Amino acid sequence: MPKTITSRDIDTQSEKTFFSKRNTIIIIVAFLLSISLIVVTLLYILDIKWNILFSQLSNGLSHQLGWLWFTLLFLFIPWTFFCRTITITIKLKQMGCHISFWDKLMYTTTVSFLSAVTPANFISDPYTIFWLKTHGISTSKASALTTCNALLWEVAQLLITMPSLIWIICQWNDIFGSQAIDPSGGLIVFILMIIGMIIDFMGLTVMLITGFSRKLHYLLSRIFNRIKQFLRMSYHTKEQTYQTYVVHAKFQREFLLILKLWNTSIITLLIVGINEFYLYVTIFLALQYMAGLDSSYFKLDFVKIFNIANVTTTANRFVPLPGGELSIEWIMKEFMFTKIGGITPQVTKDPNDSTASLINNSIMVWRCWSSYFPATIGIFGFGSLTFTQIKRYKLKRNKK
Repeated sequence: MPKTITSRDIDTQSEKTFFSKRNTIIIIVAFLLSISLIVVTLLYILDIKWNILFSQLSNGLSHQLGWLWFTLLFLFIPWTFFCRTITITIKLKQMGCHISFWDKLMYTTTVSFLSAVTPANFISDPYTIFWLKTHGISTSKASALTTCNALLWEVAQLLITMPSLIWIICQWNDIFGSQAIDPSGGLIVFILMIIGMIIDFMGLTVMLITGFSRKLHYLLSRIFNRIKQFLRMSYHTKEQTYQTYVVHAKFQREFLLILKLWNTSIITLLIVGINEFYLYVTIFLALQYMAGLDSSYFKLDFVKIFNIANVTTTANRFVPLPGGELSIEWIMKEFMFTKIGGITPQVTKDPNDSTASLINNSIMVWRCWSSYFPATIGIFGFGSLTFTQIKRYKLKRNKK
């Protein structure tokens, strides 16, 4: 029989280590899967011609603004780490919690790694709760803070994305009309984009209602504990779940208190908005840099490319693949190959076409700077925090 937790208060689990055998196996499998997906993407989706890629990279700095595009691309990585650090710091500081800068930096890099190798926030959010608990923050407060922060990120992302979504819908005929290069391909990615945006809205709605509704939180927790019971894991009974999420409702009280810290909530929305705008600009920077071999030949439309990157990235956030890998590259490529891509001359899907090569290589460079490189740096942060946690666990066990 599975072990039933006897305490009604979920805080009794605060000492449970995140780095359990089960969690470690999940992370390792997800990491290997993400590596496999990256290989498949580079070889079959983007069909990278390595000799052309290296030629474009080495010659990218030869044109007039090459160093500018490269510098702006390079700065995205420290900037995105800064954003993650500051958005968690300002809430913690206002709550009276003080954590060292180094620990917060290791945390933010770790989250970048976990987000890249697992679907949506499957592991990164539970890890955030665990990390906060290791610094003396109760489970209910840690869960509320994590949910509030995730909610603000989602709101900022959708506020930035909505104008781009409306713009793409207005470009209906260019995507799969009579003048489109690939009408059937355009239709497919358009439908997938709409489905992804609907899922995004649903996720945001559930997250928002959960923060205010005890009954919905109770219902979701019951489903989660049923799954844990089926998998023969430790779980809460129906009565225990009811007491935790309806009677005591610590989460809702903490969530409202944290959300009502208006000044930090507004600052978070502003910072995340700037971060998302920067992210969607980086694909244009990559295209500009890679197009340096013949900048007079490749005419790039910033507005079109920005809107495509914006909607494509947001619509893929809930794809059940590590970091949305493979789907983001495929949908981005399909959009770029349509008339809406804003790249002239009109491109064919022939991999030997110079414009097709530019698009494929630029998407790869964009993903390297926006996902692969931050995730690689995050491995070191994850390793550092893992070592620290194991050390603490051994010291605590020896004292007993």
